[in-house]
Amino acid sequence: MAVIINRNCPNEIIDSISKSFPSETIVKSVTLKNINNSTAAHPDMQIHFVSGDTAICAPECFDYYSSALSGINVLPGSITPMDTYPADIAYNAARLGKYVIANTRYTEPKILEYYKKRGFRVLNTNQGYAKCSLAIMSADAVITGDSGLYALLQKLDNIKCLKANQSRIILEGYDNGFIGGASGLIGKKAVFFGNPDTAIKKFLSDLNIEYFCAADGALTDYGSLIYGGG
Repeated sequence: MAVIINRNCPNEIIDSISKSFPSETIVKSVTLKNINNSTAAHPDMQIHFVSGDTAICAPECFDYYSSALSGINVLPGSITPMDTYPADIAYNAARLGKYVIANTRYTEPKILEYYKKRGFRVLNTNQGYAKCSLAIMSADAVITGDSGLYALLQKLDNIKCLKANQSRIILEGYDNGFIGGASGLIGKKAVFFGNPDTAIKKFLSDLNIEYFCAADGALTDYGSLIYGGG
């Protein structure tokens, strides 16, 4: 499987992940042409895996990802991400088990169509950066720092959710980043761009979810680590 990482991630982080997961192929993201800030190279702003072998991406990324992601059926979306919110969130949907969480008004239609045809329950949220805001730790476990998303998740049956403090998560050019953007899954192991706090570690330990810190120090939002259907 492929691990998609922000092309601007420090080499130490990329090397750490590569050495710890030697069977995985590291694919660096592209830089979106119409976004003029640090999120231009965030994977979760440009590609979304609807399943383990199918992904939908921004049109400008199609040639790159269809070539780089061997064995993956890459489909071009219809929306080109632009510089200002909410024109930048078309591919920032999150899948949690049989649920899909997104601001449906601005999400790429092909993503919503794919899930609806396959019986997923699509949940609308005002938080357009759904993937950034949700650290999916398993099919039924998730971490978020967003109060609105936390309230939504609390209503779902059999979903375990931790409300996290993300005020210290670093995101270049912003006051703080998001927990989902500072993490991802490789197989069943959670990966963090930095060192998560004690509450997160306890949450994962209680659920027997293994985790790996790809760097020391504060968590940094690099736009999620994207892995297969993650």
